[in-house]
Amino acid sequence: MHVTFINHAGFRYLRWSLVLVAAAIAAYAWHEPRPAANGGTWLGFTLGGLSALIVLMLLWLGVRKRRYRSRMGTMRGWLSAHFYLGLSLPVLAALHSGFQFHWNIHTLAYALMILVILSGIWGSVMYLRNPGLMAGLGPGQSREMLAGRKAELDEESLKLADRIDAEIHGKVAAALRPVERPGVWARIRGRRGAGDVEADRHFSPAGDTWQLESEVAGALARSREAERVQALRDLLDVIGRRRALSLQLGNEMKLQSQIEIWLLLHIPLSLALLAALLSHVLAVFFYR
Repeated sequence: MHVTFINHAGFRYLRWSLVLVAAAIAAYAWHEPRPAANGGTWLGFTLGGLSALIVLMLLWLGVRKRRYRSRMGTMRGWLSAHFYLGLSLPVLAALHSGFQFHWNIHTLAYALMILVILSGIWGSVMYLRNPGLMAGLGPGQSREMLAGRKAELDEESLKLADRIDAEIHGKVAAALRPVERPGVWARIRGRRGAGDVEADRHFSPAGDTWQLESEVAGALARSREAERVQALRDLLDVIGRRRALSLQLGNEMKLQSQIEIWLLLHIPLSLALLAALLSHVLAVFFYR
């Protein structure tokens, strides 16, 4: 079975989270506060402190990701704990508050926590769909490798076109001309073939490649000289491989755009949660 952060160490952190949630529910059911359950009872303080510690641990993941030589567990293990312990927080925090939600800073902290968890689930789905992210091979690195391979095919295409004639060379050069990169939202909608000029200076729309293939195929059908025929066949093969790389690179760029938007959402929400959590703690201890 393929190992991901979901089934890491035989679902270790899922089991821990389930035990934690079950223990909290059992304690809440056994607890008989007066007049009603709330965050100010001993159980409320216990569950609140535990929830705060979990939030801080989850926020520490961002620091851990940048410590490549850290001996504090594997990155997969951290992400697994991050995922499952995060999912336990809505239950723990609700029990901590005694299910008392009002228009105040305490409920705001809870709402921000839910938003952070939902955005975290979105990010987890992206990790599951793209295992290379887990191995440290982010979209940027993958994109650079694809761009490098495609640049080699561009050079090979131009050399082959030189062996044919000036007309074919001009069409190949026009098809390989760099184009402007579209915005993030345009790439997410699925527009293909737009390259990041800094990372790939030879990227062109896949549509141009389709047109070029059609024109080269037409020239091949009209050709009779053996050397010209072979050169056109070789050019068609290179263009076809380049088109496949272009589409793959388009997918990489779409993924990167999704990750960029996710980070623009998840990180500010996490920081807002931290600020709300600190305000919640200060309000509890200093303004009771």
